[in-house]
Amino acid sequence: MYHLSRLLRPIYQGSFSDSPWWKVSDSSVGDSTVFEKKIADKIREIRKERGLTLARLAADINLSAPLLSRIENNRISPPIATLAKIAAGLDVPIGVFFQEEDFAQSYAVTTKEGRRPVVRRGTTIGFTYHSLTGLKRPHAIEPFIIKYPLTKKEPGILFDHQGEEFLFVLEGQIDLVYGKEKIRLKEGDAIHFDPSVPHRGQNAGEAESTCLVVVVNSPPLKGYS
Repeated sequence: MYHLSRLLRPIYQGSFSDSPWWKVSDSSVGDSTVFEKKIADKIREIRKERGLTLARLAADINLSAPLLSRIENNRISPPIATLAKIAAGLDVPIGVFFQEEDFAQSYAVTTKEGRRPVVRRGTTIGFTYHSLTGLKRPHAIEPFIIKYPLTKKEPGILFDHQGEEFLFVLEGQIDLVYGKEKIRLKEGDAIHFDPSVPHRGQNAGEAESTCLVVVVNSPPLKGYS
């Protein structure tokens, strides 16, 4: 593999970990359970506003109705791929699920301190992700910071969704299971791929790994207000 970090060295000689702007204070993690419930409530709220039954939405996005029910009742936290499917089925950007206010600004600033973590609960994949956008206007990209914890058991579940996906390793190293392939990505490496192929990211290092992930909606979703 040709490492992106080699291309960056003439410009930036330090480690990507020297200035860990993606890190957040531990104080924000305590709010994750409350915030996850808000995501679950928002999914249910928009589904009902769209006049969709739970069974209809589940069928439209090829998700089981019991799983969607567990998500709406905050019994499990959906991964980004599943959120992308739900958002597409509701015709809204993923960022809508992370917002507390309705606004129609042409830009949205997400401060380091303002990022809210969502901890994956109810599955064997315990990663944490933070949304980096609060824009509700129609837009095509959904950026996230994802933290992959150390895991002794390789999860068997794979995810797929429409659009495009870009992943850049900020810290540590991960394996991207992509169809029948396993692609090792180290700090400074990046990959741009078709997410309709079943895939998952998993920690391949000796400490927590952190990635910047950008999901690209195709076509851009209409937004929500």
